[in-house]
Amino acid sequence: EYELRPNRVDIFDALERYITEKALVVSADQIKDYRTLRKHLIAFKEHSSQPITFHNLNLIFYNEFMDYLFYKVIKPDGSVGFTNSAGKIIRLLKGFVNYQIDKGVIPPIDLKHFKVVEEETDAIYLSEKELSTIHELDLSDDKQLEEIRDVFITGCFTGLRYSDLSTLSPEHIDLDNEIINLKQRKVHKAVIIPMIDYVPEILKKYNYDLPKIPRYIFNERVKELGRRAKLKQKIEIVRKKGKEREKRVYEKWEMISSHTCR
Repeated sequence: EYELRPNRVDIFDALERYITEKALVVSADQIKDYRTLRKHLIAFKEHSSQPITFHNLNLIFYNEFMDYLFYKVIKPDGSVGFTNSAGKIIRLLKGFVNYQIDKGVIPPIDLKHFKVVEEETDAIYLSEKELSTIHELDLSDDKQLEEIRDVFITGCFTGLRYSDLSTLSPEHIDLDNEIINLKQRKVHKAVIIPMIDYVPEILKKYNYDLPKIPRYIFNERVKELGRRAKLKQKIEIVRKKGKEREKRVYEKWEMISSHTCR
C-alpha cells in the first residue's frame, strides 16, 4: 500500500496543500515562487511524454522538464526560455518532494539526477561616477521617473532587495544612529544598514517613506535613467542554447533593472 502511494497521491493536490501550509511560515515572495513552480508544472503537462505524478519523477521527466524550461517556456516579457530561473524551479521542486517524503506522504524518491543548473548571471553594476550622474539628472519634467531615480539610488547605496525597498517606511529608520533597521521579507533576517552618501537626503525628501512603485513599472522605466545619463558602454551577453552559443550586444542602460541595486 505504501509503495503504491506515488500513484495515488495527486502531485498537484499535494502542491496546493504544501503552498497552504508554507503560507503560515514563509514570506509572500516565497509563496509567489511556489505558485510559479505550480504554474510551470501545469503548463508542462502538454509537453510531457508521461503523466506528471510522483511515480514519474524520473530522469525522463527531468530531461523533458529542463528542455521545456530552457527552450519552450514563454516569459512575461514575451521572450522564450529561462537560464538561472530553471535551476531555481528545480530547487523548489526538490524541496517540495522532499517535504512530502519527510511527512510520510510518499515513500523516498531518488532525486540525485535532478541537478540545479545555473549559468553565470548577466547582472551589471554601476560605478559611483555613473550613479552620481544619475543622481544629478534634472527630472523635474517627470515626477514618476524622479521617484524611480530616488528609489533606485537608495537601493544602490543600501543593497536592499526591491521587495524591501518598496516597503521601506519610517519605523525602519533610526535617525539617532543613522541606520536602517528591518527584517528582510524574503529570508526573514534582520539587517542593520548605515545610511550613507545620498540616502539620508533622499529619505528626508519623502519623510522617510519611499514612494511605492510597482516592480513592473520600475523595471520598465529605470532604463530611462541610464539612457538619459548616456550609459552607452557596449556589453556582450553570451547564452547557451543547447550546444550553440548565442551572442548579443547591449548598451549598458538597456541592462539596468531593480536587481542592479543589489
